[in-house]
Amino acid sequence: MKKNKFFLTVIKIFMKNQIQNRSYIVLDVFNMVSRCLVLFFLYDYIFKLNNGNINGTSYETTLWSMFIYFCLMTFNLRKIYSLIMNDVKSGNVEMFINKPVNYMLLSFYKVIGQGLYSFIVISILGCAAMIIFVGVPILNLFVFIPTLIVTIIFGQILCLILYAIIGILSFFMQDVRPIYWIVDKFVMVLGGSYLPIAMFPKFMKTLAYVSPFGAINFASSTVYEYWNNEFIIRISLQFGWIIVFGLLLNYVFSKAKEKAMINGG
Repeated sequence: MKKNKFFLTVIKIFMKNQIQNRSYIVLDVFNMVSRCLVLFFLYDYIFKLNNGNINGTSYETTLWSMFIYFCLMTFNLRKIYSLIMNDVKSGNVEMFINKPVNYMLLSFYKVIGQGLYSFIVISILGCAAMIIFVGVPILNLFVFIPTLIVTIIFGQILCLILYAIIGILSFFMQDVRPIYWIVDKFVMVLGGSYLPIAMFPKFMKTLAYVSPFGAINFASSTVYEYWNNEFIIRISLQFGWIIVFGLLLNYVFSKAKEKAMINGG
């Protein structure tokens, strides 16, 4: 119970820092607006050329899918890799490992606290703007709302685990940034950052469906019609990848602690 309170306190501290420093939220809002406007105008032109429908997907549905993706990006949990990498390079990680605190959970809660405020504010304001200027796609709310919440939670847990593994590799490699760049590009492409998944060719749709890189952003697929028939399998895949990479993170971190103790001794 005390540990849970400690970690919640960590979230509150970092969240307060974000709230007090207005420049962070202003920058996040600017990035969100600039990205969305460029893509929305581009896809408006593309959909008009195709009579308002591409692969059975409407303009409104496509925009909502991309909006959800960019909202998740403002959470910015991917930077956990740099937080861990910097701790390893500075030697701070050894100090935390020797204390009765779970270093991985502490790192998770730090990045959650750093991005939570921007995510909440941008999601609320963005949803209001989308409803006013784009409209609302036809959705089964009894499926959409609960599965959106679950896929966001599972997707962000998977994101934290995957990028934490990259950070932990700093114990064994001098520079993990190339690995981060490769993984991050797969997540962006298969997550539907600039090209919605509905427009993917068949083999890329399959890859986005079964890979952990696509599973991180399954929330952006909840607005599509086919989601009503696939959400059980998709959520199961997310949970499965969380187990697989969770075990991998535990193994890699245990080896990293052994290495740190040997070097420290």
